[in-house]
Amino acid sequence: MVYLIPEFLLVLVGAVGLVIAFAPSRPRLRAYSLVGGLTCFGGAVVAGYLAYLATTDLGAELAATAPGYLTTTLALDPFSRVFAVLSLIVCGLTFLLSKEYLETRMQDHQPELLAVIAFAAAGMSFLGSARELITIWFSIELLSVCGYVLAAFTKDDERSAEAALKYFILGTASSAFMLFGLSYVYGMTGRLDLVGIMEATAGDGIGVLLPTAAVLMLVGFGFKVAMVPFHMWCPDVYEGAPTPVTAFLSVGPKLAALAALARVFSTAFPHEVARVAWEGVLFWGALITMTLGNVVAIKQSNIKRMLAYSSIAHAGYMLVAVLVTLRSDLALSALAIYAFAYVFMNLGAFAVVTSFSNRTGSDALHSYNGLARRSPYLAWAWAFFALSLVGLPPTAGFLGKAYIIMAAWDAGATWNSPMFWLLVVLVLNSAISLAYYMGVAGRMFFKPPAHDDPVPVGGGVGTAIGLCLAGTLLMVLAAGPIIGAIQNGAVFALR
Repeated sequence: MVYLIPEFLLVLVGAVGLVIAFAPSRPRLRAYSLVGGLTCFGGAVVAGYLAYLATTDLGAELAATAPGYLTTTLALDPFSRVFAVLSLIVCGLTFLLSKEYLETRMQDHQPELLAVIAFAAAGMSFLGSARELITIWFSIELLSVCGYVLAAFTKDDERSAEAALKYFILGTASSAFMLFGLSYVYGMTGRLDLVGIMEATAGDGIGVLLPTAAVLMLVGFGFKVAMVPFHMWCPDVYEGAPTPVTAFLSVGPKLAALAALARVFSTAFPHEVARVAWEGVLFWGALITMTLGNVVAIKQSNIKRMLAYSSIAHAGYMLVAVLVTLRSDLALSALAIYAFAYVFMNLGAFAVVTSFSNRTGSDALHSYNGLARRSPYLAWAWAFFALSLVGLPPTAGFLGKAYIIMAAWDAGATWNSPMFWLLVVLVLNSAISLAYYMGVAGRMFFKPPAHDDPVPVGGGVGTAIGLCLAGTLLMVLAAGPIIGAIQNGAVFALR
């Protein structure tokens, strides 16, 4: 049970938030975001130690003493603990960057919103660990229901209500597809655990039902990842939801779904009859997703919609790592490394947007003109995160993309093969993203501001930006030990 400390902490933080929300005097509202954030960061350290422990003999002994029902439903391996670390970091950073936003706009509902974020992060962590169909389903639904609530939190805002309704309708439809696929799998095999499904489908006679089930499940995962054509909800929800909620939704559900996608399809569907189907869908899904996301982002005039399409493009990059999971030992390491980089650089960019929006109330791109004169900290932070999101060397984003390319090459991306051209498209898309990321930076540094009023940075969001800067820099300055630790965890995954 010691391996579940990260999940227990997230549930505890959420439960405390609900207690505060229903308390008659609602005490210490301001302290909750700070204490909750610090608890999450402390839990991330514990989860990191558990990820290391799981690679040792002592960790194996502890895992062997876990109840059977636990080990059959949750993977207590280092890979799952790596994503538990990410869940806690995402939750902690979201708590910090939400502080000023909630104090100025949603003071009466601060504990409720943060509690729902903590429960969503718990669902994210459980989904990254799930190794059984029912657990996968309930983890996805926990994450989804929390997402619907978060998107609709500013219920008096028509845009938020519209975005939440679209998110709910499309989300329930995708859940129905996934449940249909799960029922097919259970009907064919009589098994719910991923290893049992793999063993039950090893022989002949499965026919067309297995690839059909795999594709139906892929629809559900594709919605969470925002893979084209299941991305339609993303721009509207990102624009309409409160900015801290948008920041969380841009990383939390996406990374958890990618981890589960890699585990489910490489464990349960490695046989050729299903693998050909889901690898084909992922190949074209990754290619179209990264291309559409980057091309459409260029035309946006709202920075939250621009970052929504950017998020779609990054999903396409990470889908390449999932695609080669069965063909390269580097794939899971590449996915985990890119996930860590993405958390810091993307949440950092959203923290800049949150801080600016708190003070100006605007998300229009033209309102960022001359920001370097009004808030040098925000402008330089955006420039740094933008360079990393593009993937220019020697940033954390470059390291993440380099590992994805190495994993794809290791999987057999020979000259003029389909995988080779997929990597060419990935590199070209990274170049395209330079236009809109640095276009915003150009506005900040080279265009005159509409007025010279300074844009102060609040303590909470300023700390979140600083932590994201530190995390992004640390992945570069201490790349060897950090990447080595992530790889050490990833190589034990799925064993």
